[in-house]
Amino acid sequence: MKRLLIYCVLVCNAAFSFSQKLNNFTPGKLWLDNNGVAINAHGGNVVFYQNKYYWYGEHKITGKSEEQFADGGIHCYSSKDLMNWDDEGIVLSVKYNDTTNGDLVYGCILERPKVVYDTQQKHFVAYFKYYPKGTKYLKGYLGVATSKKPTGPFKFQHKFLGANPEFGSGDFALVQATNKHLYHLTVRKPDKTFVIGQIETSKMIATGKYEPVKGVTSHTEAPAVMFHNKQYYLFGSGSSGWQPNKARAFVANTLNGDFTDLGNPCIGRNPHNGIGADTTFGGQINYILKVEGKENSYIAMFDIWKPDMPANGLYVWLPLVFKNNKPQIEWKDSWDLTVFK
Repeated sequence: MKRLLIYCVLVCNAAFSFSQKLNNFTPGKLWLDNNGVAINAHGGNVVFYQNKYYWYGEHKITGKSEEQFADGGIHCYSSKDLMNWDDEGIVLSVKYNDTTNGDLVYGCILERPKVVYDTQQKHFVAYFKYYPKGTKYLKGYLGVATSKKPTGPFKFQHKFLGANPEFGSGDFALVQATNKHLYHLTVRKPDKTFVIGQIETSKMIATGKYEPVKGVTSHTEAPAVMFHNKQYYLFGSGSSGWQPNKARAFVANTLNGDFTDLGNPCIGRNPHNGIGADTTFGGQINYILKVEGKENSYIAMFDIWKPDMPANGLYVWLPLVFKNNKPQIEWKDSWDLTVFK
């Protein structure tokens, strides 16, 4: 009876703790969903649709390292306040027990998904880095999947080689420009020149030739792009595998460039790992989120990768502000949306 009582108390306490609503962001610390489970959505983005945010990212298989192919598909979470997230499940699955040579089978690599809503076709489209099973990182395809609902399920449609018809592309950003066209900004393989190409949205495939983006340093990975005050700001990292390095920022009037190098936008130090701005708090940027209903309010989303156990990777969300017309991302141990005046 005593053991039963203790168990009931522990369960009740756990349930109570899970029910507590978060009222601030705590970068670099474990982030739990509505079920009290660590959020599993790495390298992704956030879509605002019908008064709700949807966070998409890589689902990492628990117990697997990156070398053991930890990619399990795309996981989705929903929220109304950006702090408290409901688990919507895996919306595009890698078939873990499938030993065939199909597209989304265990052993393929699925990374850095970016979801957009196509207002013409009235469906959600997920684009993602895709490497077929058994090929490792030789050819970088862009995989495409669609869904009528933000919470899926998404259906795999096709893959294509962007940037280079022989070796494809690597890390990328999707940007809907002021002309309403959708652009694929990416690292060309194998020389890692940063290039831009247009996506034909009705066919969900690249159209035309990719061109180098003027002013962006080569080997710029993990691009994230935002439009602010009639200019495009591009953020990224250097190329050092899973190891963190110094963040980069650029600005231009058009997506093709010429971009001006603004240096490292990060300031401060992550107290949880002791890593400062020179190596991006131990993380890597992946997306710039616009806060709806607040003018000039943006959140920079970073991942702290753990390649030996990627399911345990952490997230760093920090406010992005402009000072003297330059973007600045300063570390804060705890913050909320009132930081945006």
